Amino acid sequence: MKTLAITLSLLVAPLLNPEPLVTYRTDKAQSTMAIEGTSTLHDWTVKAEDLRGTMDVDIFEKRLAINALRLTVPVETLESGKSPMNSNMYDALKSEQHPQIKYTLTAVRSQEWLGQGEVKLLTRGQLKIAGKTRTMDIPVKAVLSEEGVTLKGSSRFKMSTFGVEPPSFMFGSVTTGDYVTVNFSLRYN
Repeated sequence: MKTLAITLSLLVAPLLNPEPLVTYRTDKAQSTMAIEGTSTLHDWTVKAEDLRGTMDVDIFEKRLAINALRLTVPVETLESGKSPMNSNMYDALKSEQHPQIKYTLTAVRSQEWLGQGEVKLLTRGQLKIAGKTRTMDIPVKAVLSEEGVTLKGSSRFKMSTFGVEPPSFMFGSVTTGDYVTVNFSLRYN
């Protein structure tokens, strides 16, 4: 009887979910993330040099079901191109105690099929920076292709929300603004 139940479940499962669940990994060469901010001296941009993530997804004809998504950015792979700025940034982000920035998707709140393999999503997830975790709603455009899925979006928030004091230098004469904008294009394949 047990063998019959297992056999039936193996035969029926593909009919209930005709598209298999696929696990994709970030394609580091095709993924980008830039963090933009301001200071009393000039605007600045920091690039994430190492993006590590996975996404478990079911892709249907006109729907995307993301079952899990995780992204990790090692703090000390954030690069401004200026060594003193990097050092101030790593200190502000408490990289020794919290060496990674992490994002975990908790829900896709809405989605709209745009056609041409594009889906507009409103995602919700947990973002952890400098040891503090906050819930974030982030609008994302998913672009589907035979090779995988690209997620594109932008999110603006205050660093102080995560207990990060905006860095300053030159004895406090130059300070950064509290708001940052994170722009990303994450290729999963």
